[in-house]
Amino acid sequence: MRLHKVVNRIYEGVTYYRWVVSLPPKRVRELGWVNGQELEAVVRGSSLWIQPALHPLPARRERAASPLEEELRRKTLGRR
Repeated sequence: MRLHKVVNRIYEGVTYYRWVVSLPPKRVRELGWVNGQELEAVVRGSSLWIQPALHPLPARRERAASPLEEELRRKTLGRR
């Protein structure tokens, strides 16, 4: 595991950073976590505990495409 400091953005000459913890794939599989899963972090003393969110955000639902959108998609994909 490793902690990385990554540039998030540069705004008006000020550089803003974020921190990323990289986990080995083996550990992610052992935990049963999946890509995009909501996690929460809890600080206990000098330790950081990461766990699945108790109240994850609801999954995005795809809305049904209108007939016009479907036709445009068919025409666009047919050009490839």
